[in-house]
Amino acid sequence: MRTFKVISAPVLVGALTASAMGFAPSVGATTIHQSTTAAVAHATKAKAKPKIVNVAFKGSYTGTIAMLWSSTGAKATAVTGTGNATYLGASKLSGTGSAPASSTCDPLTGVGSLLGSSSKLVLKIIAPSSSQACAAGQAAPTSVSVKGIAKVISGTGKYKGVSGTLKFTGSFSIKSTTAGSSESDSFNASLTGVLHIKK
Repeated sequence: MRTFKVISAPVLVGALTASAMGFAPSVGATTIHQSTTAAVAHATKAKAKPKIVNVAFKGSYTGTIAMLWSSTGAKATAVTGTGNATYLGASKLSGTGSAPASSTCDPLTGVGSLLGSSSKLVLKIIAPSSSQACAAGQAAPTSVSVKGIAKVISGTGKYKGVSGTLKFTGSFSIKSTTAGSSESDSFNASLTGVLHIKK
């Protein structure tokens, strides 16, 4: 009499299913499911914290400042200059600003940018209480010195993902403070600080 090997129901069902799909693993064979290493690597990379690189920044610029006087103060309608700075190399400075004319030292506000061949920084003067324009004399003509803190709003190129603040100093001379008058004067400015870049 022939003897038959008893096959358990789960194994039989698995074999029949495999046969219907076009292949039939041998009875009792074990199927090994490998983990998707690519997915695990992606998840690990996504959780990794970005690297922060600290860059000591230094820049110096000279140019012209166009000013418009009113009864309440002065507006720097266009500040344009050229110079050199860290990562930017030979670059251009541009911006605008304003200050009241209530005393010899007044709070200064403004925005600007530093543009190199492949990188850019966008700046905004913050802390008006410590960012000031101070006239050397009580009346024009006189020299004016500026100092303060500018926050880096954004950056591109080598400064993509940047944050931080820069201290600035500068000077220019004014000819008149008569309301309605305008003038263009030469200026110089320097910026220093430590910037933080996400890599």
